[in-house]
Amino acid sequence: MIRKRYKNIKGGGMMAKIEEILNNWKWDEEKIRKYLEEFEKYLNSEKGQNDVKNRSEKLKNAQELLKDEESIESLTSEKLSALLKMTDASRGNKIPALIIEKGDEEYFKEFKTWLKSLIKINPGDQLPEKNPKDIGIAYATELLTLRNPKEFYLINNASIKGINNLGINNLARDEKDQKFPNPGRNPTSYFKYYPKFRPLFDYLKERIKPIIEKNLDKEVDYYDVDQFLYFISEQNGDLKKNKSDESQDKNRESSNIAEVGKKLESVKQTEISKLTLQQYFQYKGFYFDQDLITAFYSALKTKGFVILSGLTGTGKTKLAQLFAELLCPNCNPQNEQNMQIAQASSENQNQCKCTHLFLPVRPDWRDSKALLGYYNPITGKYERTPLLDFILKARNDYKTNKNNANPYFIILDEMNLSHVEYYFADFLSVLESGRDQHGWTKETIKLHNVDSNNVKEGKESNLPPKEINLPPNLYIIGSVNIDETTYMFSPKVLDRAFTIEFWDVDFDNYISFNINNEKAKIKMDEDKAKEMAVSIHSKLLEDLRNKKIKSKNNKQNNDQVRFCGVVGDKEEIKEALKWIYNYSEKVNSEEVEKGKIILIELKQLNQILQSYDLHFGYRVLDEIALFIKYATNAPKEVGELQLEQALDFAVLMKVLPKFHGPRQKLEKPLWLVLNWCLGNSEIKNGDDLVKAISKNLNDLKKEIWKNLTSEEKEPKTEDLIKVIQKLIQELKLNEANEGASPKVNTQSQTSGENQNQTQEETQERESDHPHTEQKPETEKTSIINNVKYKRTAIKVLRMLRQLYETGFASFA
Repeated sequence: MIRKRYKNIKGGGMMAKIEEILNNWKWDEEKIRKYLEEFEKYLNSEKGQNDVKNRSEKLKNAQELLKDEESIESLTSEKLSALLKMTDASRGNKIPALIIEKGDEEYFKEFKTWLKSLIKINPGDQLPEKNPKDIGIAYATELLTLRNPKEFYLINNASIKGINNLGINNLARDEKDQKFPNPGRNPTSYFKYYPKFRPLFDYLKERIKPIIEKNLDKEVDYYDVDQFLYFISEQNGDLKKNKSDESQDKNRESSNIAEVGKKLESVKQTEISKLTLQQYFQYKGFYFDQDLITAFYSALKTKGFVILSGLTGTGKTKLAQLFAELLCPNCNPQNEQNMQIAQASSENQNQCKCTHLFLPVRPDWRDSKALLGYYNPITGKYERTPLLDFILKARNDYKTNKNNANPYFIILDEMNLSHVEYYFADFLSVLESGRDQHGWTKETIKLHNVDSNNVKEGKESNLPPKEINLPPNLYIIGSVNIDETTYMFSPKVLDRAFTIEFWDVDFDNYISFNINNEKAKIKMDEDKAKEMAVSIHSKLLEDLRNKKIKSKNNKQNNDQVRFCGVVGDKEEIKEALKWIYNYSEKVNSEEVEKGKIILIELKQLNQILQSYDLHFGYRVLDEIALFIKYATNAPKEVGELQLEQALDFAVLMKVLPKFHGPRQKLEKPLWLVLNWCLGNSEIKNGDDLVKAISKNLNDLKKEIWKNLTSEEKEPKTEDLIKVIQKLIQELKLNEANEGASPKVNTQSQTSGENQNQTQEETQERESDHPHTEQKPETEKTSIINNVKYKRTAIKVLRMLRQLYETGFASFA
């Protein structure tokens, strides 16, 4: 009898049994018909619809993770573990996921290598029998089916039992002998005979095809067959009888899939939290220092008017463009609605949907007509400009969508090719008029004074409003090249904006990033950049909107977004000043004391400058406070600055631009500011201030120089140049070793890490060359630790050098 023939045999005997059953298999058509009727009812039930929805979500998640070899290689242990837990196979065998979770690196790498080979299998191929530990036929076929359900079918205990329930007992009187054996206990046999099961699954796929197409409105696939077979198994109660099956408790599939979906989402969010704006720029092919990115973002969030100044070809314009494109719903659609907008934009070039406008400044601009247009009395029409239409679009978006409005960016390229005070005067005045409670500028820009009643018929629709105030969601970024072909900015213009300088050039870093980047963690990759844009777009947009914190006392403003209009919110400014003073009360008392010291040092700096009429007012203090708060609490995707770093940038951007004049006016105050940068200012009252100011200039210079370099001398221009270079080099070295900001997630230190080098390595290399020319003491000794506010000190030294070389100095 067949029963005796197959009792307690393994290996070849079991394979022979499977082959004989396959060769003699016959379907019970009556059973199939009845199950199909019940299956259709199930699909239309609430439970069936939920199961279909959850299975579709599982397919989507798995296909994203198993897309190709690159996707598999990028899998983290958390993602791979979540993927395995998502499978039905894990219900009976959780060991693979547990091994990965425990940190077995060798097993983790082996598993990913196996996955790469698995996805190369073609339909009809025999499955490889060599697999990672505890991986059987159920895991292998389920992963294949989840990745490509149109070509591969799933063999596990549930599917085999479902097939067994649909067959006719035609091999023996003993029912057990005509059934396929348990796949979980005989995986080797099923790996070999996997292709021979295709006719069975093809037959069932054809039988359920009309039901799937009718009820689910989709093309039938093998994953639908799996659902049908599971339904049959569940109806027969097989799964409840054998809890050791890999598919046990599958009646809880919906809740388990939902739980795994949450786990995958959690893992995704963990990975996203490691993504940074700096990495996005690198994937786009551009490298910017981490602290510069944070300063740029925080300045935009604070005021909405940022000037990027410095050497030609250092990435000023590109930084503005990349950031604006990242937040543009047309350039980076985040959902189906925005995708449709993007497609409509590409089809109709005359009606651009972008939320950023690139505007090259022309040398012949003498007034605001080139920007805002003018009324032509001859034609009776208003000559509109792209900028005017863009501003009106931003206004309309904010009025219509309010909390869901987008930020709009005006990029003025080479802003100083013409006199800014001529063509941009209206904007400068309005931007400083203050903001109302809704973030709009209090004053308006006058466009015309034409009475619409006097306009020729049919042309009044062309007429813009007589005057417009600027909405809070409008941001202005200007790039400025400093050379002999451009106009110098007045302190008034610089005072209205946050000015960030691009002077330092690092060829080693540039070459390493662009050419010698075999070991770089991040290389230029447009596809990766698009993926990152989707990941970080919403978080940056939400943060930039500056949503007003809910207040029980002021329910009217609970949901108000303020964008850069926050600079006019007195409550927010008050909170910023208070926040600095109490510097994040959640930290220790030492950190709280730092905040108090920051305000004390700002007061000392202003006292020094007041004696020379270079001091700053309340508005600048408000902007500095807001900037420090935002920079030290920036989103993880941007990266935070330390408190002293934030103040350093704030003074550099908002205080030094006032310095503009001859040597007689600026020399002594610049030296006093340098002394303040060293943290040596001991001005506590009026007497201390008088004493500091009354010091002989030469004696003051020697004293400060000694504190900076340990050299007792009156520095010459050559000495200033050497110290500037040394400070720049040591600043970059410090940032490379310690990270530009310790609060930034360590994952954000990317390709720059690959060329980092410690001071000890530098000294060791120098010792390998005994014949190198002896360096002066100034170059041997580190001086960066003598400076508290490093970037401000470097700028002051540059202005002093300019002062001694030309007799005149200015910030820009």
